[in-house]
Amino acid sequence: MRLINKVIDSIINFLAGIAAVLIGALLVSISYATFSRFLFSDPKARVIELSAYSLIYITFLAAPWLLRMRGHINVDLILINLKGKVKTGLYLVNDTVGFIITSVLFYFSYDITMSNYTDNIKIMDSVGTPQFLLLIAIPIGSLFLAIQFLRFIKEDFVLLTQKKEGEQ
Repeated sequence: MRLINKVIDSIINFLAGIAAVLIGALLVSISYATFSRFLFSDPKARVIELSAYSLIYITFLAAPWLLRMRGHINVDLILINLKGKVKTGLYLVNDTVGFIITSVLFYFSYDITMSNYTDNIKIMDSVGTPQFLLLIAIPIGSLFLAIQFLRFIKEDFVLLTQKKEGEQ
């Protein structure tokens, strides 16, 4: 099990690394497009399209890493005031709902992505990008979000069923 968790963590880190590289490339390409427009009167239309597409990749590839750090999906105002098993129980409910939602999102996004691939659907942009290339980040990110929620559910369940010293 430890090896599987290590592999999953490595994949999540790799996906986050891709998102980080995309953010850097986005910064450079938008800066270049801005300068080329004002200095050389040469607007780069494809940069805007690629920027919009990269935002989908950044969102769905970085989300599992952020979730692993428990960086979102929590209402801190409530959780700060809770202690012990009540807090862990709320995490368990939250993680279960998150698992269900991301599993459904994975199922439907995978189905739509594969449908777009088999039907060879293209985006009406300047280069006719195949739509599955835009959508593929959604099932990948959703799958690893669901896996991370499942890992949290196991963690929360173990914490809830553990007896502290002095308990019977």
